[in-house]
Amino acid sequence: MIEAGSETTSSTLNSAIKYLAAFPEAQEKAYAEVTKIIGDYRSPTFDDENDLPYIRAIVKEILRLRPLTNIGSPHFTTADLVYNGYFIPAGTVVSINQYALHNDDRYKECQSFMPDRYLEHTLKSGAYTGGANPYQRDHFSFGAGRRICPGMHMAENSLYITLAKILWAFEIRAPLNSMGKEMPLDVSDAAYEEGANTLPRPYRVRFILRNEKRRETLLGEWKKAQAEGYHLGDVKVTVDGVIQTEQA
Repeated sequence: MIEAGSETTSSTLNSAIKYLAAFPEAQEKAYAEVTKIIGDYRSPTFDDENDLPYIRAIVKEILRLRPLTNIGSPHFTTADLVYNGYFIPAGTVVSINQYALHNDDRYKECQSFMPDRYLEHTLKSGAYTGGANPYQRDHFSFGAGRRICPGMHMAENSLYITLAKILWAFEIRAPLNSMGKEMPLDVSDAAYEEGANTLPRPYRVRFILRNEKRRETLLGEWKKAQAEGYHLGDVKVTVDGVIQTEQA
């Protein structure tokens, strides 16, 4: 699951960073939120997630706007069925056109990056996947039905903590041209690679440290992580990798 989710999650993170630079008003709302809740002397953790609804909304919005795959993961019918008057024979490959679903009239200004639209979806995506009414779903980036993406929880958690820490520490800005002026960032379909996966073409942005106090906090947390490592579940991890323990 971790291997399968590496490229998809990193691709979504790349999209999020680009869109945050292209839509600074959304980035400023996120910064105001993490500043109010977290302050300067520590970085966000998973314990802060319920107090950072705008960060969660950013995760949902980038998953809607740039779904992991444009047509989802193909499914396969095992029996004949009729849906809305359409006969679908057994053995048919069926895919969800996520890109089209996420760009219909349900979403106001669907091509704009507007995390605010998700502030009323206060739960993670998994809480909305089992409902009978598809219009109550937040988005369809993880698919639908019994074969929905099993890694959606890991993906959402990874995107939340990474974006929360980046937005706490840095302002993401567009690159400068030779005259020292910011260049516009292309977030159109042309700025993405061709293919099934949603992967932005190489681009440039600037990461500007928010303030000196956060720099000191960030360096302090890094030194502590180097010295103490962390736990991945019950497994201890250090800078040298996983600590192997002898079995009793």
